Amino acid sequence: MDNNEDYKIDKEDVSLGMLNKEEEKKEMFSEGDSFTEKFVKRLIIVAVESGASDIFFEPQEEDMRVRLRVDGLLCEAESCSVKYSSSIVSYIKVISSLDIAEHRFPQDGRFRMQINSKPVDFRVSVIATNLGEKVVLRVLDKGNIKLDLDTLSFDTQSIEVLKANLRKPYGMIIVCGPTGSGKTTTLYSALNYIDSVDINIVTVEDPVEYQISGVNQVAANEQIGLTFASALRSILRQDPDVIMIGEIRDIDTADIAVKASLTGHLVLSTIHATTATGAIVRFINMGIEPFLMASSCLATAAQALLRKLCPDCKVETDIPDNIEEIFNLSNISFQQDLKYYKAGGCRFCNNIGYKGRIGLIEILVVDSDIKELLNRGAADMEIKSVAIANGMKTLRDKALLQILKGDTTMEEVLRVTI
Repeated sequence: MDNNEDYKIDKEDVSLGMLNKEEEKKEMFSEGDSFTEKFVKRLIIVAVESGASDIFFEPQEEDMRVRLRVDGLLCEAESCSVKYSSSIVSYIKVISSLDIAEHRFPQDGRFRMQINSKPVDFRVSVIATNLGEKVVLRVLDKGNIKLDLDTLSFDTQSIEVLKANLRKPYGMIIVCGPTGSGKTTTLYSALNYIDSVDINIVTVEDPVEYQISGVNQVAANEQIGLTFASALRSILRQDPDVIMIGEIRDIDTADIAVKASLTGHLVLSTIHATTATGAIVRFINMGIEPFLMASSCLATAAQALLRKLCPDCKVETDIPDNIEEIFNLSNISFQQDLKYYKAGGCRFCNNIGYKGRIGLIEILVVDSDIKELLNRGAADMEIKSVAIANGMKTLRDKALLQILKGDTTMEEVLRVTI
């Protein structure tokens, strides 16, 4: 099979309930490709056309279920007989250069396929379940990624705050948020913003998702002992100006990152937390002294993605009577003449009512007030209160503005923000 072959599908055919059985037989069964190949290729094409971020091949008792993650939510795409499960998994393993004879231990790989005349990369994860091997494909469509801070859907003020901190010669900038919230895209865009011929930028990632021109990217590999911490020790001997760490997971990596930021390096990274203040607390809980965070950290940012109402089918409706009570609002008044919309459903959004997502970001700048709080060991909520008093807008505040603009719903804001 030629992995560079183009596979095309009419856009009218692209929907989440797309595989009509008879049409499937007519279109997919052709000389040269087996049922398994046609089934997987067609689902990949539909996923890319639908803007899905992940494809899930999940073995069930009687069938192989396939689901797509579109705009952050899972939806069922198709299923096939359980008798094809092993051949589907084997086919994906073959094109990902994985061991088809290994069925017990997890495996990770990647492959590339031409979709609509453009290359799309896929990151592959295989894990054994009690019903068989489950496969998840992460769709890495470079054509849909614009590594430019100005093209991200964040508010202008936040972008300017982020740029101001990126222009500083040393310190640490931490981005956090749930899985799939766009943290890596933000960091890549930040690197693209500061990249120049006179700056040595080195990254350590697991894995390297996108290749950035002019940036030295190192792939961590724990199987050979190349952890984030060990890679960082070597990177620091390469005279870097800027270091990007894919994720800070342990005290060793956190300690090296903090020390690097204190010794003249600009360090960018992500960490598991859901709020900007929570990112700082996470470092402290891992064992970093609060005074070191006060000295090293320039800013932390938390981000989330909010589903946007489909402009073709959103329906104007009355403002919920309890909206101010639900959001505990005292500083925002919902005017009676404000237009409020709810989700509809049409063929352009696959009858979901939402199409596309809006990026939200809250940025905590570690100014003199925050440094003082950290030095005396203040609690998370006290830090957050002072940050808000100093002008920080939370994710909830920014999500509410999208309701006022008519771009999303109360239900979506409650789903995404705390």
